Amino acid sequence: MNHPSRSSGYALYTLSLLTTLNLLDYVDRYIIASVGSLIRRDFTISDSQFGLFGTLFFLVYLVTAPLFGYLGDRYPRRAILALGAILWSLATAGAVLAPSYLVLLLSRGLVGIGEASFGTLSPPFLADYFPVRQRARVMAIFYVTIPAGAALAYLLAGSLGESHGWRFCFLLVGLPGLVLALPIFRLREPVRGAMDSGAAGPMQELMPPSQKGFSYRQRIVQVYENYRALIRSRSYLFTNLGYAALTFAIGGMAFWLPRYLETIKGVSFAESNHLTGTIVALSGFVGTLAGGFAGDLAMRWTRRAYMLLSGLGVLAAIPFSLAAIVSPARAVFIPCLAAAIFFLFLNTGLLNAVIVSVSPVPLRSTAVAANIVIIHILGDAPSPYLIGKVSDFYTLQGGILLAVAAMLISGILLLWGSRWLPGDLDRIAGDPGAHVSA
Repeated sequence: MNHPSRSSGYALYTLSLLTTLNLLDYVDRYIIASVGSLIRRDFTISDSQFGLFGTLFFLVYLVTAPLFGYLGDRYPRRAILALGAILWSLATAGAVLAPSYLVLLLSRGLVGIGEASFGTLSPPFLADYFPVRQRARVMAIFYVTIPAGAALAYLLAGSLGESHGWRFCFLLVGLPGLVLALPIFRLREPVRGAMDSGAAGPMQELMPPSQKGFSYRQRIVQVYENYRALIRSRSYLFTNLGYAALTFAIGGMAFWLPRYLETIKGVSFAESNHLTGTIVALSGFVGTLAGGFAGDLAMRWTRRAYMLLSGLGVLAAIPFSLAAIVSPARAVFIPCLAAAIFFLFLNTGLLNAVIVSVSPVPLRSTAVAANIVIIHILGDAPSPYLIGKVSDFYTLQGGILLAVAAMLISGILLLWGSRWLPGDLDRIAGDPGAHVSA
């Protein structure tokens, strides 16, 4: 029997292919924000109408992610991954023809569908190529594309936007995804659980339930039981809650940081955006990679390492964040801000490694989809608005302190939840399909 997941060379090829496509995913996600002023020259729209581009994207993303999680746990994933990449790439490239604001808004909704499929299925797909002891660095490499993609979008818009227009930028971002989607179709489907089970043979693929005699009520009960199976894993539960609080902090700071630097620190509009992009790109890139590789090394000493390092990293960001908030001196708040972002991004690979490693193998796509919904609903969806409300009644500086409070909650949850991580890892290694309803 062929076991593609046991070939290290092919596993690295798969990682490099999916990571490159994920980079385009995040360039595509941030390109709308980077060319916002150019779009508003063509379409007369308000701030709230422009904000709908982001709101609609995340709403569609959240609604469709559970559907792709369900499909990914029951059917081969490579075709869904490839079709998702084609959809978001076509929607982006096709936006060059948008004659109106509403058509461009619709295209961003289609982008949300495509990116939801890729974002939901890629982590469990990669998990079936690498053992647990390597997953933190694998997820760190995969998710280092978040700060890299954001930086690339802003650099692209800054270099070509004024001279070639926003439509050219959309075309430039969309077309490469169509090319990279083709080799995704030809990827070998890894055997689910082959890198988790200690048994001699790989776990049998989960087949979709028989349609005959399987009522809708039974389907609802099965979905309910499957989510209960995920929550039984205490490390999965605490990781999601801690990750949501972390996303609240990062999302709120990312949204308000340029405005904060401009109004509170006295930095010009252009420089505030330049500082934000540069610091997030450099500190986020280094922090994501450092966390992943450090987590895999620390697993040699304690199997609680992924969550311990995550919790300690979030807590370490707090004093630097406070110093950056209260200090008026550029020589203080700029390096402190860079240090805070480094420690916040330290967790990206670690937390995603926990999510895919402690979830029953047949439910990994569902587990990632649930994580996506939880961290955005509790995290970066409400945080910009809540920080803004505090700013209305008090000051923006007081609003930003909400993000610091969320860091404290996140760190405590992750450290507390780490006590269950070794047992949950052992349970999955002993029985990859543990607690999954028939």
